[in-house]
Amino acid sequence: MEYADLGDLQNKINSNTNSKLSFPEQEIWKAAIDLTKGLTILHKMSILHRDLKSANIFITKTPKGIVYKIGDLNVAKIAKKDGFVYTQTGTPYYASPEVWRDEPYDNKSDIWSLGCVLYEMCALKPPFMANDMEGLFNKVQMGLYERIPQKYSNDLSCFLSSLLKVNPQQRPSCEQIMRNPLFQKYQNQQEITKQITNHTCQKQELLQTIIVPKNLGQLKGSRHPIRIQSIPIVNNILINNKRVSGKV
Repeated sequence: MEYADLGDLQNKINSNTNSKLSFPEQEIWKAAIDLTKGLTILHKMSILHRDLKSANIFITKTPKGIVYKIGDLNVAKIAKKDGFVYTQTGTPYYASPEVWRDEPYDNKSDIWSLGCVLYEMCALKPPFMANDMEGLFNKVQMGLYERIPQKYSNDLSCFLSSLLKVNPQQRPSCEQIMRNPLFQKYQNQQEITKQITNHTCQKQELLQTIIVPKNLGQLKGSRHPIRIQSIPIVNNILINNKRVSGKV
């Protein structure tokens, strides 16, 4: 169990909607990377989440930055030996076409839901919406959705399109996503940004340990070196917890 100190993604989307703010593209790629890694762990154990949605994505702040984590595995299920699950469940806005058709489904159904979550971060609404369940069913079956806002790159648009294929066999697996050059490009950018951030933080921490006299004139001809204080180490601090959930 972990504390998700920044709450869930649905609340963040609602907040952005009310404030008329959009998610930076780099943050959406960050979510894509984190969630794909989480799904990879589940799928390697033949576990299907079956209810991946923004309300089940939790955000936590770490020394290395914000991390998106998958939670609420209440309806998760281990697939049969053939890789399929035969009981229907999920949330309509995020349910895959095969789940809507009441057909057996595999881990590609989670990939569809991942696409819906990431699309929602871009558009601040799910990709498939209708006035009633029949209309929603028809839109999902045809794969009809608006392009994400023009402020986002074609790279991101194409990536989401690959996840939202009506035919599950045309959707990539988690392993295929991780090997995708487009995905790796943004993952590498995230790593570079993280390294720069860590380096900057280390420099700031070092500067905070240096005590300089208020009267800089005292430094001239002084035989005493500048005093360096040791950095106190504090472990396992929980700050302002808002939400608790099991995470992957």
